[in-house]
Amino acid sequence: MSTIKFYSVKSRKSVEVDVSKVTKVMLKNGRPAAQAIDPATGVKMFKILSAADAALLS
Repeated sequence: MSTIKFYSVKSRKSVEVDVSKVTKVMLKNGRPAAQAIDPATGVKMFKILSAADAALLS
């Protein structure tokens, strides 16, 4: 399965999250973003989506 790489601010490292656990959201300024939960710390993470990552979630 495919994964999307997030950066966890709390644990200060990159985290790969499975696409099935990622939610696509729209930010206030109209940009598409991805939202996921860090499996190690339980903290919510956000990432502004690139065109390649947006294609994975569509």
